[in-house]
Amino acid sequence: MGEIVVEGRAVQWAANPRDTEAALSWQLERVGSGAWQDWSLKFQRMAFGYAQDSGWHDPEDALRWLDHHALLHEGAAPRGALVWYQAADRIRVACSLGSGQVVGPLPCGQVDTTDLTGLSSDYVWSDPHFPFGH
Repeated sequence: MGEIVVEGRAVQWAANPRDTEAALSWQLERVGSGAWQDWSLKFQRMAFGYAQDSGWHDPEDALRWLDHHALLHEGAAPRGALVWYQAADRIRVACSLGSGQVVGPLPCGQVDTTDLTGLSSDYVWSDPHFPFGH
C-alpha cells in the first residue's frame, strides 16, 4: 500500500481484487488465446480483478498518467509489475513473471509468455495499480 497525490489530494492505494499470484495464474490460463489482441490494458486490468473500465483510454494514456505522477521505474521489473513497452508503433503493457519474462497479449496477437528483451529494449515498469478501476 502506498500514497500518491492526485490533483492536490492524497489517495490511498487499495489492494487489487486479485493478488499478484492469482493475477498471474489468470493470465497463464489464457496463454494461446487470440481473444485479447490489441487489448493489453484491459487484459491486465481484468487479470488483477477489475471488471469495469480502468479510467484510461488506452495503454499510452495510462503510461502518460503514470509518468506524470512519477510512478514509473527503470531496470528489472519485479514479479507482478506492469511492464510498459513500445511495439508495432504503439504502447503495450504486459505483466512481469520475473527474471526478464512477461505474460500478456503480445504483438503477434496471442496471449503468451516471452523474454522482454525480445519485445523491446525500451521499457519501464510500474506497480500493478489501477487508481480508477472498479
